[in-house]
Amino acid sequence: MSYSSLVAIQTMEATNLLSTLELLCAPKKLDREKGEDQLNNVSLTSGEVKLVSSWIEEKLEGLSNWEDVFGGITAAIILLRNVDYRLLVDVGIVGKLEDQAVECHDNPEFRVRIAAGQLMGSLCRHAGLSLFIRYLPTVIQGVVTNLERNTEAPVSEAELSLRELNLAKECSTNLSSSSLSIFHDTAGWKNLETWMKCLQEMVSNLPSKDFIKVDRTIILELIFKAVQHVNRFVRETGYDVLSTMISRHLCYTEPEAKEATYVNVATQLAKGLSDNWSQVRMAASRAVRTLFEVDPPSGYTRDDIYPILLPAMCLNRYYVAEGVRIYSQDTWCRVTQGEGRKLLGQYLVSAVDYYIQQSDADNHAVREASCASMAEIVTKLDPNLLLPCVSKLLDALIVCFGDESWPVRDAACVALGSLISTFPNETRAAGYDNLMATQFLRNLSDSIPSVRDGAAKSIAAILKSVGDQNLFQHYINHIVEKIDGLSKQPKESHGAESSRVSGKGPGASHVTVHSGDAAHDSRHTDQVMYSCGSLAPKLQKGRKGGGCHNGLHQRASEPWEEADGAIRLIGQISDKFPNRVTDDLIEQLLKGCEHRNYTHYPYFLETVCN
Repeated sequence: MSYSSLVAIQTMEATNLLSTLELLCAPKKLDREKGEDQLNNVSLTSGEVKLVSSWIEEKLEGLSNWEDVFGGITAAIILLRNVDYRLLVDVGIVGKLEDQAVECHDNPEFRVRIAAGQLMGSLCRHAGLSLFIRYLPTVIQGVVTNLERNTEAPVSEAELSLRELNLAKECSTNLSSSSLSIFHDTAGWKNLETWMKCLQEMVSNLPSKDFIKVDRTIILELIFKAVQHVNRFVRETGYDVLSTMISRHLCYTEPEAKEATYVNVATQLAKGLSDNWSQVRMAASRAVRTLFEVDPPSGYTRDDIYPILLPAMCLNRYYVAEGVRIYSQDTWCRVTQGEGRKLLGQYLVSAVDYYIQQSDADNHAVREASCASMAEIVTKLDPNLLLPCVSKLLDALIVCFGDESWPVRDAACVALGSLISTFPNETRAAGYDNLMATQFLRNLSDSIPSVRDGAAKSIAAILKSVGDQNLFQHYINHIVEKIDGLSKQPKESHGAESSRVSGKGPGASHVTVHSGDAAHDSRHTDQVMYSCGSLAPKLQKGRKGGGCHNGLHQRASEPWEEADGAIRLIGQISDKFPNRVTDDLIEQLLKGCEHRNYTHYPYFLETVCN
C-alpha cells in the first residue's frame, strides 16, 4: 500500500505519528531533534511500521530538499535500531534502503551524506559481512575519487578563493609564503570526509569476528594516504577512522595471516602526534590510546612500538592545547602504569632525538613543549643516563634561547638552568666557560616578567651547584649596574602588567590608569587578535649560530625592567644563599625603590615586596 493510501485511512494515532515524522524534516535543528526523541519513545505496531516505511520511501524518492531526505534517513536509522529486523525485511523497506543509502552520497548537503553513512553502518550491523563486502568497493571508490581535487571540475567558491590568493601573492610581496599552504590545510575537499566517515560507520558496526575476515590491505593504504593528506580536516578524520580500524584488529593485513602492520600503524600515529594542528594531534592521541588497549598481533609486543610512540606521547603532556595535554597525561598514566620514568630512561635516545627535532618545529607552541620535555628528563632521570646526550641538548636549547616567542625562551631558560646545574663541567667542556652567563643575563633583563623570573631561578640554581666565586661576583656586578640604571628611566615607561597589581581585589592599590590619548594608542587599538591554534603568523625560531636575538621583533627592555630582573635575582640568591645577602645588596634594593618618577613603578615595588 502506498504512503498516500495509508494517509487516507489514518487513525488518530497515525496522525500523531505523522506529525512526529514531519518534525524530522523541519528546517530548525531543535525541531528535528524533538522529532527524533518522540519517534524513539514510540512503540510501533506492525501497521505503523508500514506507515513509517512508506513515509521514508516517499521522502527518499522525492529528493525535493535536503531536509526531507535527511528526515527520511533519520527515521530509517531509528527503525533499524528499535524495530525487529525481520519485520522490516518483510515490509520490504530494507532492500530499498540498501540501494538508496548509497545514492544519498551524491547529495550536495553534507548532513545528508553523514546521515547516509550512519544508515549504511546500521544496515551493516544487521545484514553483516555480506552487505559490508557489497558496499566496500563503492566506499573505497568514493574515497579514492575525492583524495585529490579534480582540476576539470566546475570552479567552486573555495577554488575561486585560491585563485584570488595566487593573484594576490603575485602582486604583493608582503603576503606570507605560507598562505597557500594554509589554504590547502583548511579548505574543504569535496566529499572525502563524508566517505571516510561512512567507512568508519560501516567498520564500527561490523562485529570484529566478521571484520577480521576482510582483506584490509586496501583499506589500510587509503587510511595512510588520508592521514598524510595536505588538508588537516582530512587528516583528523583519517585518524578517527584509523582508531576504529585498530579496535577491529586492523593490524592484521590478511584474514588468516600472521603478518602484521603493527609497527607501520604506530609510525603513522607518531606523525599524527606531531601534527601542527591540535585537532589532528587529538585524533591521533585517541587512536594511540586504542592501540594500547588492543592486544598486539602474534609475534609482537609493546616493546616494538614504545620507541616510536612514547617520545611524542610524553611531549604532548606539555602541549599548549588543554584538551590534548590533559588527554595525553591520562593516556600516559594508563599506558605506563607508574613505570613512565623507567620506560623513558629505557628509550632515552629516541626521546632526546625526538625532543630536539620538535624544538626546531615551525609551531612555537611545539618548541615550547619540547623545551619543557627536555627540562623534565634532566630533573627526573639519572644523570648517568643523560651524560651521552648533554652536548645535543645544549645545542638545541641554546637555539631556543633566542626564539621570538617568549614562552619558548622562558622554557629554554628553565631547561638550561637544570641542565647546566646538573652538568657544569660538561657545559664548560662544550665551550661555555661562563656557563652561559651572557644568555641568562639577557633573559634576566627581558621585557616579559615571567622570563625574568625564570632566568633568576636558573641562575641561582647554577650558582648553587658550582660554587664559583668569580661567577657569583659577575652576577652581583650585574645587579648593581642594573639598579643604578634606574636613574636613566624615562617618565613614560612601558612593560607588561603584573596580574596581582592590576587586579581588583586586595593589594590592588597601585593601579596605573591611562586617560586621553594614552588610553587609545593606535598601536593596540582595533588590531587583530589571534587565538591559540589559529592561522596567526608563526613566530620565528632562534638562529643556530649561537642562539642570539638577532632579527627578533621584540621591544627593547627598559631600565626599570632590567632592574626588576636584578631584584628577582636578589630574591633567589637570598633563598639559596642566605649568608651571602650582604648589607650592600639590601642597600641596592632600597636604592632602587627611591625612583618613583615613571609609570610602572608600582610593578617594580611589587617585585621588591615579593
